[in-house]
Amino acid sequence: MRKGRSIDFINMAENVIHIAAGFILTIVIIVMTIAIYDKNQGDEATMGNFGTIGFNGNWTMYGKGGSERVNLPLTVPDSYGDEVTLLKRLPSNLSDGMSFMIRSTVEDVSIYVDGKLRTEYTALNKPHMSRYLPSAFIVADLNAADAGKNIVVIVHFNTKHVINDIQLSHGNNVWFGIIKNSFWVNCFAFFVLIMGILLFTSTSFLESKYKLSAIRILGLLMINVTLWMLAESTLRQFIFQRPTLSQYFSYFLVELIGAFACMYFDEVQHRVYHKRYVVMEGIVVLQIFVNIILHATNVIELYGTMYISHIWNMLCAVLGVVNLITDAVKGRIRNYKFAVIGMVSFIVLALGEMIGFMANRFHVFGAEICIALFLLMTATIAQTIYDSVTGYEERAKNYTAMTVKTIETIASAIDARDEYTGGHSERVGCYAERLAREMAADYELSEDDIQNIHYVGLIHDIGKIGVPDGVLNKSGMLDDEEFALMKQHPVIGYEIMSSLGGNVEGLLDGIRYHHERFDGTGYPEGLSDTDIPLIARILAIADSYDAMTTDRVYRMRLSDEVVKQELIRCAGTQFDPALVAIFLRLLENGEVAPITSK
Repeated sequence: MRKGRSIDFINMAENVIHIAAGFILTIVIIVMTIAIYDKNQGDEATMGNFGTIGFNGNWTMYGKGGSERVNLPLTVPDSYGDEVTLLKRLPSNLSDGMSFMIRSTVEDVSIYVDGKLRTEYTALNKPHMSRYLPSAFIVADLNAADAGKNIVVIVHFNTKHVINDIQLSHGNNVWFGIIKNSFWVNCFAFFVLIMGILLFTSTSFLESKYKLSAIRILGLLMINVTLWMLAESTLRQFIFQRPTLSQYFSYFLVELIGAFACMYFDEVQHRVYHKRYVVMEGIVVLQIFVNIILHATNVIELYGTMYISHIWNMLCAVLGVVNLITDAVKGRIRNYKFAVIGMVSFIVLALGEMIGFMANRFHVFGAEICIALFLLMTATIAQTIYDSVTGYEERAKNYTAMTVKTIETIASAIDARDEYTGGHSERVGCYAERLAREMAADYELSEDDIQNIHYVGLIHDIGKIGVPDGVLNKSGMLDDEEFALMKQHPVIGYEIMSSLGGNVEGLLDGIRYHHERFDGTGYPEGLSDTDIPLIARILAIADSYDAMTTDRVYRMRLSDEVVKQELIRCAGTQFDPALVAIFLRLLENGEVAPITSK
């Protein structure tokens, strides 16, 4: 009693600890959220000034179309031509170590202070570079001596006539806002990139044993998209020592998205639309090589072919949508019902990002596509786990069915070999099943357990295959030597089924121990009481009941009354008395009766 109370107290304490730990963790998360967003900083240590000064008003802009006063940012009218000059006087309160920043979006930008070139970002002084330089932040250093002097910004447009805003700051504070605004998106991108690498590398090693092609290709897709995100990130100048080279790898990465997406969809949809996807993948990859050749031969630069690649990527998405709709109509979508959630999310968000990229050349992949990839990864892993579990269950079910069929075949062979006890195995299986069903509630036997007991009953005497015919079919009583041979059949049967394998629970125990006696005088190991497996105790009663209720060459079958008396007499010696009581109740109620041969 004390031991039970001690266990109850420990369990209660464990539950209290779990609840308390969960409550504390919840409070911690709430406090951390407040710490991130609460702007009440009166008692906090100061971080210093990271502020910047907008320097966007009252510029004078010159171009072919004349001149005018403008405020930044702005879209320059085409009438000004492909190059404009911005002029303004620097503030009179400049100090040493200040910075002037403007973002180029594929424009050539030159910055002059007091008529002298301070810095520039142009393809003219970068050999072997496309004139479509990647977007970049151009920073010019200022000092106190520049105060009140004229600053000139010359912008040469290569695509859209757009001039971005301008910021002044102390030192590199001008970068602080850009880093802060991009921090979480870039962290998310790095996280998705790492997950993609892990998925690809781990599944590459495991694919020979498991069907993980979809996850492996998803890993490649995640790597591809997140590398593009980093290539187009506003922090590109921090990530790469040679950010201008992104004009090459960024283009290739965006072009590959459609190909990897098709490969992934093809695997998830079980290659039903394999030819369609392969054709689209081939077109996308071929387009990349064509673009490289056109760029290398100076026919058209990579930037000029981007819209074609975007069209193919969009067609890849359309193909995926069409195939999803087709599967939904035909009911095939249930075969990947988890993955489809991620697939739809990815298509919608990726198309939105792609349209934004085409509408605004400098649209950068952000949180939306990261979320889409994360959802796609989660859904795909969930689908893979579900497929593995259901596949295992299906294989187990099929294997069990094959095992049962084998058992039935072997049982027929055993009975056919024993000319005096034909049908014995089938009858034992039926009696054992009926007894098990009556015991189910008290012994917590499931329907599967009951069926397994029936199957084991069919094959319990398989070891008789190893007993000589002369002993097995002897018309008289067996002598000691012959009985010793007969007593080996449980061991022989056990060894046979051990070598064949099988997933029917209790199979080996039932075969090996069905001749054990409750008082420990049975064979082959002399087990007693509940050391004898339950299935063997059930079979012992079913086996003996059939032996007593069938004709043998050396005697006629016993009467029903004598059979009951024998069961009572042997309860506690040969049989489990509790099971005998249940079996006798079945006999009294007429729920079990001798099965006669047809």
